Amino acid sequence: MSDPETPESIHALDLSRRKDGPAGRFVRASLTRARRAAAPYTSTTRLAVTQLARSRPALAGAAILACVAFVALFADFLANDLPIACRRHGHLHVLPNLTRPAELRGTDCARMRAERIPGDWLIEPLVAFGPNTASRPEEALLAPLTPGHPFGTDARARDLFARVVYGARTALSVGVGGTVVLVTIGVTLGASAGFFGGVVDGLLSRMIESLTSVPTLLWVLVVAGLTPHPSTATLIWTIALTAWTELARLVRAEVLRALGQDYVTAARALGASPGRVLRRHVLPNAIGPAVVSAAFGLASIVLVEATVDFLGVPSSDALPSWGETLGEARFHAGAWWLIVFPGILLLATLGAANLISEAARDVFSDS
Repeated sequence: MSDPETPESIHALDLSRRKDGPAGRFVRASLTRARRAAAPYTSTTRLAVTQLARSRPALAGAAILACVAFVALFADFLANDLPIACRRHGHLHVLPNLTRPAELRGTDCARMRAERIPGDWLIEPLVAFGPNTASRPEEALLAPLTPGHPFGTDARARDLFARVVYGARTALSVGVGGTVVLVTIGVTLGASAGFFGGVVDGLLSRMIESLTSVPTLLWVLVVAGLTPHPSTATLIWTIALTAWTELARLVRAEVLRALGQDYVTAARALGASPGRVLRRHVLPNAIGPAVVSAAFGLASIVLVEATVDFLGVPSSDALPSWGETLGEARFHAGAWWLIVFPGILLLATLGAANLISEAARDVFSDS
C-alpha cells in the first residue's frame, strides 16, 4: 500500500504518454503541479525584498520619505497665492492654484478678500502666499508665528513656509529624476562590462576610473559655470551622468559572480540565447546593488542639489530650494528660522534615505 502524498513529497514531471488524452495536456499538468510545489521556495531576491519590507529602519525611512513626498505633491494646496476654489464677480473657478486662469492674473488671495462683493467666496490654502510672492519690504525677516507667516519670512519678504514646502518638491524632483537616470546607466553599463568582457569591459572600466577620479560636486560646478543658462534639468543630468560609476562597478562584480554559477552554465548548455541568459539569470542578481545604490543615490543627489544652491550657483528656473534658504542665513545671523526649518526637512530626507539604504545593504548582503 503506497504512502499518502505529503508536502515533502517529490513532485516529478510526468512526461509519459497516456491513452486517455494527448501527451501535451499531461506535460502541462505536471508543470503546474511542479510550479505549485516550488512556490514556497522563492528566489533569494524575493526573500530579500520581503525581509526589507519588514525591516523597522526601512519602514521608518519609507514613512518619512512618504511624508516629504506628500508635502511636495500637495505643495500647491498648502501654500499658494491663489485659492483652491473661489467665486469672483459671478465666475466660478475650481483649482485656480493649479490652472492659473487668465481671469485671475495679477490678483491673489489678499486682493480677493479686499475686493470681495456679496456672493463672492474663496477657499484659501493653508498659507496664502506662493514661494516667490514677496510681501512689503518692511515684512522681511519676520519671526515665526507672525500672522499669515507661520515660519516667518526670508530676507526678500517671501513666506518661508511656502519656500520650504516647494523646496521639498525641488529636492525630490532632482533626487528621484537623477536616481532613475543613475540606476539605468549604472545597471546597463555595469552589466554590459561584466557580461561581454574583453574590449567592452576594458573601455567601460577605464571610463569608470576616469569619472570616479573627479568628485560629482566639482563636475556640477564646472558644468554650471560653462553653461550659459543652467537649469534644474542641467543639474539632474550632470549628477546622473557622473554618479553612476559606483553602481556600475557593483553590478559588474555581481554579473561576473553570476556567470560562474551552475544555473547559468546549465542555461547555456540548454541553448539559451545570450540575451535570455543576461535577462533571466544574470540581471536579477543586480537588484540588490541597484536598490542600495538608489537609496544612497537619492540622499547624495539631494545633498549635492542643496550644496549647489547654498553656494549660490545661478539657475535659470529659480526654483525654491532648501540650500538657497540655508545660504541666506549666512548673512542674517539672528534669523535662526532660516536654518531650522529647511535644515530639519533636509536632515529628515537624508536620514530617511540612509535608513532605507543601510537596511537594504544588510538584507541583500545576508541573502
